[in-house]
Amino acid sequence: MKERLFALLCLLAPAVLSSSANDWLPSVEPVGIFINHDGEEEELSNGTYDAPLEVTFYANPRDTAGYVIYYEWTIVKIEDSEESVLAVRNDEITEYTFRESGTSVKKDGVYMPNTTISYRVGLSITYRNKETGEEGYSEQEEADMMKFSLKGSSIYVYNAFSPNGDGKNDLFRVKTQSLLSFKMAIFNRWGEKIVSGTEQTLEVEYESDYAYYVCWDGTINGQQAPDGVYFISVEAVGSDGVIYTQRSDINLLTTSRERTTNTNN
Repeated sequence: MKERLFALLCLLAPAVLSSSANDWLPSVEPVGIFINHDGEEEELSNGTYDAPLEVTFYANPRDTAGYVIYYEWTIVKIEDSEESVLAVRNDEITEYTFRESGTSVKKDGVYMPNTTISYRVGLSITYRNKETGEEGYSEQEEADMMKFSLKGSSIYVYNAFSPNGDGKNDLFRVKTQSLLSFKMAIFNRWGEKIVSGTEQTLEVEYESDYAYYVCWDGTINGQQAPDGVYFISVEAVGSDGVIYTQRSDINLLTTSRERTTNTNN
């Protein structure tokens, strides 16, 4: 008799555990993923990032068997403590590109922050039991939501480079941060355009959180350009609303690197 009772309990035990598992309610573990400057996926954290920032948000739902799930992503902009909803999305996976980092004003020749902008992304779900029709609701606490901001913009145009093939300062690059658009053209002393490009056509190299647009390799029609002074025109728009219009000299020096000052290094 005892042996029969023990065998019966062993048969019933898995069924009891399974029934308990079915009582678990749906939940989500939302994350934001973006491609960093190394071309690798990185999880969004409470930090400050370059603009524009394209993020894919994943709900990562759990224990959804037997339920219908309705998602609601809310993307909020916070500007000087005032909040505004930028978008509401209802997909399990959604994308959004963040472009605005606040505004700046020019003071004593330097752009200074005028307003501060940050972002908050939260996810709530409504779930319905397919069998009973009962509904439930789950919403993230604000402390658990994703919060971050974007860096202000900057441009630095160097005044010299030395394309002599020694692997040091061989390319003329413009140092930038958080630009929404970039356009440049380089001219010789007679005003003839040598090369031009935009953020869509120029090669970009990333170093120490800065984006360097590769503007010129020092050649004209495939031939090494002669040493001398050239000129660059730059037009750009920053994530903080700053509009850049800059004209600068470029000293091309191949014969003596000791003469090269304020270089790309």
